[in-house]
Amino acid sequence: MKNFPRLAGRMLALLLVLGGLGLSSCHKDTTTTVYGNWQKGNSFPGTIRSNAVSFVVNGVAYVGTGIDGNSVKYNDFYSFNPATGSWLRLTPFPGVARYNATAFSVGSFGYVGTGYDGTNYLKDMWKFDPSQNTTTTTGTTTVTTVGKWTQIADLPVSPGTAGRYGAVAGSVGNYGYVGCGFDGNNEKDFYRYDPTANTWSTFAGFPGDKRINAVAFTINNVLYVGTGINNGQYTTDFYAYDPAKDAWTTKSQLANISNSTASYDYSKVARSQAVAFTVGNYGYVTTGSNGAVTTSCYQYDPTQDIWTAMNPFLGTGRNAAVGFGIGSFGYVGTGNSGSNRLDDFWTFDPNVTQQ
Repeated sequence: MKNFPRLAGRMLALLLVLGGLGLSSCHKDTTTTVYGNWQKGNSFPGTIRSNAVSFVVNGVAYVGTGIDGNSVKYNDFYSFNPATGSWLRLTPFPGVARYNATAFSVGSFGYVGTGYDGTNYLKDMWKFDPSQNTTTTTGTTTVTTVGKWTQIADLPVSPGTAGRYGAVAGSVGNYGYVGCGFDGNNEKDFYRYDPTANTWSTFAGFPGDKRINAVAFTINNVLYVGTGINNGQYTTDFYAYDPAKDAWTTKSQLANISNSTASYDYSKVARSQAVAFTVGNYGYVTTGSNGAVTTSCYQYDPTQDIWTAMNPFLGTGRNAAVGFGIGSFGYVGTGNSGSNRLDDFWTFDPNVTQQ
């Protein structure tokens, strides 16, 4: 009987150790690795809005146009310097105020055009030079603002149409590309812009479905185009255009596929009014709607043609935001959540691993 307390103590210690091992085992079984980290940055300084455009020139982003919750359209423009996290107001876009326009950059210039002004589908295109200033005089007041806009050749239009909105745009090398969108009907035509000649031309026909509000991103001189909506359905086809071959290549569908040659489920990547950007050798798609507004974020690896789920966007779920990549980071901001327009901006680091 004298040994009972000692024996009981040993048994209790053993049970605690075994219990601890059990808890440790359960913890390991439920640990999930999450890739990517979102951090909130300085908000967009203009009026809260959605359906704006963005482009990047020499490591600086440019954001402008759009529409607010009262249907006011905008033509103001701002630059964002990621090195300082600061915004600067620029020379306003000289075209009519608009939303659902499109933008791309080639070399040291940005290009903005198309869109909708509330009445008209638009086709005008403009070049922005951030290295030049614009001086305007009203009465006795002279104001100098950063940046200079120059109108360039209009985007070609389909017969019987005046322009389009909800198009998709990107650039590869010395050329810009604009296609798809809505001009009274959803379209799938694509055009290539040559800044040197100031001309638009057709090239290898886009093999996918017609669509509006798709995304595009460029990785290693190849343009990738996908997502969007057509006839009320989210499009699931995804393509790569290689200018060196003037050819489109079909990539993995954004769908749940299970057959003798492939088995994967990329159906959650399909969406409309999303944003896309490139960081390093990968493309990223986030926000937008897929039946409902989503914050999911996916990484595309072109070498393996696979999509990987990343840490979801941490801001409010939204449509019609802007997104761009600079250096090692992606940036997402503005947009709308229901009837609310937004001005918050977030930085995404895809190289962070979280448990």
